[in-house]
Amino acid sequence: MTAVLPWATLVICLAITLARVPSALRGENRVVFYIFALITMDILLSIEAPYLAIDAVLGGMNITNLILRFLLYGTFLLMGVKIATGFDSKSAVRAIRGPWGLTVLAITAALTAFFFFITDTRGSTVGMSGLTWGPSMDAYAALGRFYPGFVSACLLPAIWRTMTGRFPALLRAASALLLVGLTLLLVSQLFPLIPPVHFWLRSLINYSAVLATSIGLAGIWFSKAYARRKARRTA
Repeated sequence: MTAVLPWATLVICLAITLARVPSALRGENRVVFYIFALITMDILLSIEAPYLAIDAVLGGMNITNLILRFLLYGTFLLMGVKIATGFDSKSAVRAIRGPWGLTVLAITAALTAFFFFITDTRGSTVGMSGLTWGPSMDAYAALGRFYPGFVSACLLPAIWRTMTGRFPALLRAASALLLVGLTLLLVSQLFPLIPPVHFWLRSLINYSAVLATSIGLAGIWFSKAYARRKARRTA
C-alpha cells in the first residue's frame, strides 16, 4: 500500500491542478492553482524514481532534497496565508505572514541550508534515508517537519470553528478533511519516536496528510464556488 500511495497522491493532486487550469487562465483565483501546482511538484520530488533521476543530473548529492525542502516552505507559506484569509482568521494571517511568522520562516530556511551543507550527503537516496544519520541530519529532518507543523498549528483554530459552526454541510465536510490533513502534519513532529521497524508509518502519515489536505482544499473552494452560483441563481 505504501508503494502505491505516493503515485496515487501524485495523480490526485495533478488532477486537481489540471482542473484549476481553466479558471486560472480566466484570471480567477490563480493563487489556488499555484498552490496545487506546488503541492504536485512537492509530491513528484518525494517519489523515488523522479527523485533519483533529477538528483543524478544535479550531481548525486541529494540537492533535490534541499530543493524539495524550500519548495515545501514556499507551499506552506502561500497555502497558509490563503487558507487563513479564506477562513477570515486575521490572527492566523498575522502569525504566518507577519514579522514573527516570516522570521520563523527565515530562520528555518537558513538552518535547513546550514545543516544540509555541513552533512555528507553523497549518494542519492530518496528522503536521504540511505545516508549515515547523525546530529546534523536529525536537525535537518526536524526542520523540514517544523515549518509545515508551525503553519498547521496557526490554521487549526479557524478551521475548527468552521467545521463546528453553522455552515453548509459540504464546507464543513471539506474543513474536516483539511483539519485531518493538518493534524497529521503535527503528528509528524513525533517521527523520531517511531522505531525503525515501523518507518513505513512515516510514509503513510505524510501522504495521507497531503491527500486529506488537498482534497479538503479542493472541497472548500468547490463549496464556495457552488454557493456563489446558487446565490446568483436565487437572485
